[in-house]
Amino acid sequence: MVYFWIIMIEIIEIDLKNKKEKERFINFDYQIYQNDPFWVAPLRMEIGQRLDVKKHPFYQLGAIQCFMAIKDGKDAGRIAAINNMKYNEFHGSKVGFFGFFECIHDQEVADLLLHKVVEWHYLLDNHVLQGPVNPSTNYESGLLIEGFDDAPKIMMSYNPPYYQDLFENYGLKVAMRMFAYQFKESDVLKNEKFLRVKDIALQRSRCRLRLIDKSNLNVEIENVKTIYNKAWENNWGFVPMTDPELQLMANELKLIIDPEFAPIIENEKGEVVAFALALRDINQITKSFKGKLFPFNFLKLLFNKKKMTWIRVLLLGILPEYRGKGLDAVMYYEIIKNGLNKGIKHAEASWILESNPEMNKGVKVVNGEKYKTYAIFEKTLL
Repeated sequence: MVYFWIIMIEIIEIDLKNKKEKERFINFDYQIYQNDPFWVAPLRMEIGQRLDVKKHPFYQLGAIQCFMAIKDGKDAGRIAAINNMKYNEFHGSKVGFFGFFECIHDQEVADLLLHKVVEWHYLLDNHVLQGPVNPSTNYESGLLIEGFDDAPKIMMSYNPPYYQDLFENYGLKVAMRMFAYQFKESDVLKNEKFLRVKDIALQRSRCRLRLIDKSNLNVEIENVKTIYNKAWENNWGFVPMTDPELQLMANELKLIIDPEFAPIIENEKGEVVAFALALRDINQITKSFKGKLFPFNFLKLLFNKKKMTWIRVLLLGILPEYRGKGLDAVMYYEIIKNGLNKGIKHAEASWILESNPEMNKGVKVVNGEKYKTYAIFEKTLL
């Protein structure tokens, strides 16, 4: 007797305005990572806010449609098709994006999810598909392709190694690599060139260093916005943050920002010309939260700072006319020095574009070691 099995795969649309469907989409990642020792569950509340199409400022100039795959009656994957009108306006392009991708190790499921996104972008006349971004490069983005033996740091993505195969088998190719560098306590201050450069950089550039003023945060946000947009505008994949997006990010970060990890450099006129921001790696604490911050887990964040031995340098920007003067070394040194005083043992600088030789050279000057690689993938749709 011969038996035949018909494997059914269905792709359904998820209504993010429906609480039950939205939670189903958000919580699917537990099925993928439940036995992964390095995964850190994202805070459910934070992901929920980012997928709030009514309130999150990204959707003032963007759109999203989420899909889920069901195989033999069980959830098997998820993906979001994303239209970033701000990006396409800024670049004069027709790029469609995808993100929030999670999938079982099944090429057919991945193909159907990605194809559903492609169909969605065809209707919008987008010509190129890029991702993953959640929902843009101003948030967690990129697929981890090297460095799977370590937990992700704060606001960094993580995924199984087989996702790269799923993407490439579908026809997606690497469009840009991004690197993460680590700094070890024992190596950081040994580089004599680094120490020499940081000592003379401020003097030669006629600038001064200060720390962010949390009591005057609205003014500081304006300073940072100016640097952010000017310093990154020529970077691959850059999209300006809208004022509401920047304000939301500031509100989310202000409770965990240490002024000692947020140096600012001003010129003789008192104008901000450079800034950097590092954050304690709260993932070291939230790893045990299983995605839940309340009712009591938030107290662990407030009272367990000494258990956070990592920081992540997630932003470092210098106005073009002040580059090449060693100001990056000044800010790295300030963060490293203050971190050592607070019991920090390691730091990560991430991510840095492969196409940014100045930044890659700068982290090597301070003995940074490349230890993870991420990638944005793309596929031409025409």
